[in-house]
Amino acid sequence: MNAPNDDAFAQARALFLDAVALTESGRHAEAEPRLEAAARLVPDRPSTLLNLAIVRLRLGRLQDALVPLDRLAALQPQDAAAGYQRALALNRLGRHAEALQALDALLAVQPGLAPAHQMRGQTLQMLERHAEALPAYERAVALDPGLGEAWHLLGQMLRDLRRTDDARDAFRRALAAGADPALCRYFLAGLGEGDAPQASPEAYVRGLFDTYAADFEPHLLDVLRYRAHEHVARAAAAHGAAPVDAALDLGCGTGLCGPLLRPLARTLHGVDLSPTMLEQAGRRGAYDALVQADIADYLQNTAERYQLVAAADVFIYVGDLEAVFAGVRRVLAPGGVFAFSVERADGEGSRLLPSLRYAHSEAYLRALAARHGLAVAALQPATLREDQRQPIAGLVLCLRAPA
Repeated sequence: MNAPNDDAFAQARALFLDAVALTESGRHAEAEPRLEAAARLVPDRPSTLLNLAIVRLRLGRLQDALVPLDRLAALQPQDAAAGYQRALALNRLGRHAEALQALDALLAVQPGLAPAHQMRGQTLQMLERHAEALPAYERAVALDPGLGEAWHLLGQMLRDLRRTDDARDAFRRALAAGADPALCRYFLAGLGEGDAPQASPEAYVRGLFDTYAADFEPHLLDVLRYRAHEHVARAAAAHGAAPVDAALDLGCGTGLCGPLLRPLARTLHGVDLSPTMLEQAGRRGAYDALVQADIADYLQNTAERYQLVAAADVFIYVGDLEAVFAGVRRVLAPGGVFAFSVERADGEGSRLLPSLRYAHSEAYLRALAARHGLAVAALQPATLREDQRQPIAGLVLCLRAPA
């Protein structure tokens, strides 16, 4: 193959610079063909290959991103930026063992690369090697105390290990280093420091369920012995006039309630924050419509009206239920039923537990129902699930709108 001439270099350079400008403005789809053209004019130029891989990663084209990254690994095995992006692509493809190998090779030649230690900790956690992940995070923050995300990940591990004081310190450092302030304060509130927010941060809830959607249901049913959906559906059936014209499953998740609610309604809608969960709910075939939205926003804005609204194990992520109750009252048809479960709290209000779930008291729920003109048709204690083999005490309520 002939070496590129000066004209080819000049054309490739112009295409490359144009692509970089497009990438910086977020126009990745336009940048990609320019980088491909530059790579054809001057093959195996590391900067072109790396930028082409990054653009494809940002476009979600993970397998295609590996092509230039694998070539770079062959050309420059010690290139830190290329090695890091290759491990990132492998992780996103679910090839965590290969990603770990890539990170170990990278850190063998670049041991001071703090972000690589952080990703190594995340990769080890994905491989269920949690004990090895802790020192990886500790190494990352020791090398670069400004890595807010690494401090946050370290805090979560320390919290799970019940090293409460160390976890608080890690979340404080994460906050100071620029990590998501809402998430940091939420975790700190769960550890007893500061005021609890009115609800779990949207990024936390969506990220949690998007990440674990594939394994969520088997873990919930088989490990945690989850039964809240059955309690709520049973209460709805006992106090509703089935089949109603339309029912709404709030926070429907993977759709566990769908088959149980389907016989109670001619039309069944579901709403949830996580698109990954909604994909699984759609595959059940129980719902006539599924909407990705925050539940309070949906209730305040939808034109639909329902004779039944159900919410199973949803309010563990919502501390202040005022907006939800107002929204339910808005969409609930005369005589309609609102059936839901909560974790049970003592006292008068709601509180954020160390588990990062909200619990609500009977007194709080009765007062809320009265304030919104909903009569308590039924209220009963129930075991919702287990946590570390211990039963989680809850309440199942059925409220009715005026006829």
